[in-house]
Amino acid sequence: MPEMRKDIVTGCWVVVATARARRPGDLIGCPEEAVAAMEEPCPFCPGNETMTPPEVMAVRPPGSKPDTPGWSLRVVPNKYPAFSLEREGESESGTLFPSRPATGIHEVIVHSPSHTHDLEGLSKEEVVNVVETYRERYRLHAADPLIKYIQIIINHGRGAGASQDHPHSQLFGIPIVPPVIRNEITGSSRYGKRRGSCVFCDIIAREISEGERVISEYGSFLVYTPFASRLPFEACIIPRYHQGSLGDMNREQVVELASVIKETLVRYEDRLGGISYNLFTHSAPCDGKDYGSFHWHLVILPRLTVPGGFEWGTGVMINVVRPEDAAEFLRGE
Repeated sequence: MPEMRKDIVTGCWVVVATARARRPGDLIGCPEEAVAAMEEPCPFCPGNETMTPPEVMAVRPPGSKPDTPGWSLRVVPNKYPAFSLEREGESESGTLFPSRPATGIHEVIVHSPSHTHDLEGLSKEEVVNVVETYRERYRLHAADPLIKYIQIIINHGRGAGASQDHPHSQLFGIPIVPPVIRNEITGSSRYGKRRGSCVFCDIIAREISEGERVISEYGSFLVYTPFASRLPFEACIIPRYHQGSLGDMNREQVVELASVIKETLVRYEDRLGGISYNLFTHSAPCDGKDYGSFHWHLVILPRLTVPGGFEWGTGVMINVVRPEDAAEFLRGE
């Protein structure tokens, strides 16, 4: 079973999940040719449904049988989970070396039957299915009292940690609120007490007013390069109206967000080519507490550079492209 361990000095948790080392290509020195050979046949392609755990949700024609071809989107438990459904021994133990079971949810959302079409290459309806699945799986797992935070990610390309070529997302429901989110909560709460407003809403207003870091606006969403971007061409997609949780989206916003994600990834493809990137959500925790100052958002991190010793040693990232120049380039100007 996976285990969570906490650094007593920093308070940061890590997950020890040795089963994930059985994924093809995870180990250093595994050549690309061997990876390709180990991935045949693809477990996410139609006809190979028995290669995955039984589906927990699917978009498929009425009356069709689960775990058979004919689906247009499929959700399955991760075969090599970082978090386990086992719920024994939930309490944290140890004073100098704290640990606890890595209890939680780890699901794979297979975007479509296509092995080669990423989100930017799917139809709008197909991308809407993906985003609506994000919302519905988020809502389902947020109701579980053992889940404190839900993270949705896409690892696109080998350089971003992808272990399967077939386009897919992953959803994690975890039993803690991670330090990155706690830091955002602390910062936004402190700003709200001092200024009486939401820091994210103020950033949105300022970015729209100045315009130089705005990539695009679409309906109720803004896409921009953050002022303190950590990596070249980092982008943030955020609701223009205050909303704490991804699960709070209505149907109109789901459709808009699908268009925004597709359009933004097309920009990356057109301007930067077939790059690796990480896409992930930051949403208010689902631990029952009030996070009124938090404003959910989605981040895209292109993997064009590799963090070195300075970044790892200090936690301070070095970005070699000005966010203002990145936004201008992505706008096509």
